[in-house]
Amino acid sequence: MNVRTHDTTATDVVASPHDDLVPRDPDARRTWCTALGTAAVVYGTPAALQYAQFSEQILAPGAPGRLAEFVHERTPAGPEFRGFRAPNVDTLYSNAWLDLRGGPAELRLPEVDDRYLTVQVLDAHSNATNLNSRTHPGVSRFWLVSTRWDGEVPADAAVVRVGTDLAWLLLRIQVLDDDVAAVHRLQDAVRLSAPPVVDDLGPAVDPEAVETDWRVFYRALDAALRLGGVPESEWAHVRPFAALGLLGPGPWDPAALDEATADALADSFAAAQAVLRASRPQLGESTGTGWTRVRDKGAHGHNFLARAVMNHVGLEANLTAENTSFNTHVDATGDRLRGRRGPYRLAFDTPPPADAFWSLTLDHVETGRLYANVLDRYGLGSASLGTSGPVAMTIAHEDPGEGPWLPCPEGDFYLILRLYAPGAAARDGRWLPTPVTPCRRRADPSKADRPGVGKAPSL
Repeated sequence: MNVRTHDTTATDVVASPHDDLVPRDPDARRTWCTALGTAAVVYGTPAALQYAQFSEQILAPGAPGRLAEFVHERTPAGPEFRGFRAPNVDTLYSNAWLDLRGGPAELRLPEVDDRYLTVQVLDAHSNATNLNSRTHPGVSRFWLVSTRWDGEVPADAAVVRVGTDLAWLLLRIQVLDDDVAAVHRLQDAVRLSAPPVVDDLGPAVDPEAVETDWRVFYRALDAALRLGGVPESEWAHVRPFAALGLLGPGPWDPAALDEATADALADSFAAAQAVLRASRPQLGESTGTGWTRVRDKGAHGHNFLARAVMNHVGLEANLTAENTSFNTHVDATGDRLRGRRGPYRLAFDTPPPADAFWSLTLDHVETGRLYANVLDRYGLGSASLGTSGPVAMTIAHEDPGEGPWLPCPEGDFYLILRLYAPGAAARDGRWLPTPVTPCRRRADPSKADRPGVGKAPSL
């Protein structure tokens, strides 16, 4: 296997220079490769899904972006947003990709007033950090480098070491009082530059097929590992994947696989996808109020299954110190949230403690997309309900006739509560969201509608 490794832990990992043993017997090889394939899908899901986004945004014919250039969303996310599932609706997104093999990239951020601005930096395996006034007070100039880079840094720049050569930058700027034009000016004032890259960046893959077709998944994973590299502390885990044809002399090719290995990869991909779906409820920890708190976002370490589940649900999860989030699929009685069973009431005696802002959004369960409604209203939060005193809202399919209303579909939906720059009470658990209360209840709800408080899928 020919792959760059990145020492992000100062731990030496010594690997044998010889190829790993692969069983000659077809049945034994099928068993062995099924186990390796399951591990590879779990390990590689974040890298493959991010590479699919990179492919769509940079590599595909007619792609909107180029390396080291931000592509700016000019309107807040709505039901048509397809960049990733479960977006927030309070900021404008901007995306940029960096290949750090050629040297440092420079990022310059504009001055902002009280408006929230952050640049989330993700390595090729979804490990995150943030560049903003919270993490780097008084700094507006950043040098993003690989862990192998060693050179001089300008005195007024902060060095940000990325664990892989491929980096994904997500800029979020808050929209205040519907002043989108002000955000556009800030977006345009961000400066990003990097050395030119002339090497082949890999094949374009279909971002939808990568989640359903094992061949597309492995092609994306192989390309992601070749381009981004592997953190040094993970090399021992990745090395055995050579038996699956990954990181060989040339790009991964399913036609080069023997029948037993190909069958094993197809079966293990399907099995791993089932494991990821089944593991969603364990991604968050129950608060005892029907809500779950998403944990370890953007910083899973070697907990590869949790990292895979998080990215399987939705890419670009940010660190909890930057964005503490809660979600719920159930009401106070344990019944699934479903529009035709509403309306519902959600009230906080004390608003969510957030130094920047807080926001509640509503998404379809099946798609993770925002719900299209007659008000074009996809969230409620501190911008509309205030930052002090009790707050309350009604969640209903039809207009309740009074009070703040968040429209929902007739079918199943879930809620995400995000706290940006969360206060200490939210970070340490002293503040928790209250249950979603049904305003009326139909008689004899079916058991299928009652997954149990705090045990619904966590997104």
